[in-house]
Amino acid sequence: MIKFILVLTLLPFSALGLELKVGDIILQPLQCWTCQLIMAQEKSNFSHMGLVIKTHPEVLIAESLGAVKLTPLKEFLGRTEGHSHSVKRFKDQSVVQYFVRHEKHFFHFFKEHYEGLPYDSQFLWENMDEEGREKLYCSEMIAKVLEEFLKIEMPMKKMNYDINRNHWIEYFKGNPPDGKWGNAPADFERSPLFYEVGQP
Repeated sequence: MIKFILVLTLLPFSALGLELKVGDIILQPLQCWTCQLIMAQEKSNFSHMGLVIKTHPEVLIAESLGAVKLTPLKEFLGRTEGHSHSVKRFKDQSVVQYFVRHEKHFFHFFKEHYEGLPYDSQFLWENMDEEGREKLYCSEMIAKVLEEFLKIEMPMKKMNYDINRNHWIEYFKGNPPDGKWGNAPADFERSPLFYEVGQP
């Protein structure tokens, strides 16, 4: 039995079930106070998301959490152990194959143009820090990375903060940015561009 467990721990992620591909999106149910507000507002189980940016020799996830960064898959999933994630993949197989052919280019594109940018806690689509760097929240970052790399439009909408309004006012320390363009993980969850391929 011990030998069997050891073998499982050494198997690649794809050998244990779902094989992640570059361009896949992982929706995550973070449990922070703001995360609870997001999930209630969006009527979704997900408050965070990451993008599979590399699969070999290890799976790396691009995300904006504290800053735009690369996170190993195990670390990404470990934040919400015991909770269900959802993996979304482009329905258009030509897009899926494009990522397969250009995995190295996509990885270097992300590192050159996005890695290290600051997190945007104000959830504004066009927001800069004092150094002139664009600030990005998780779903905004993924939308902009995919739009720039693929030249296709990602989900957007006019944001609203009407559920638990008093808490949103507390979070923003004033009136929330109602009516401003943006998105949330739930918009990728429901987008017709993607289909669910399983849980990691």
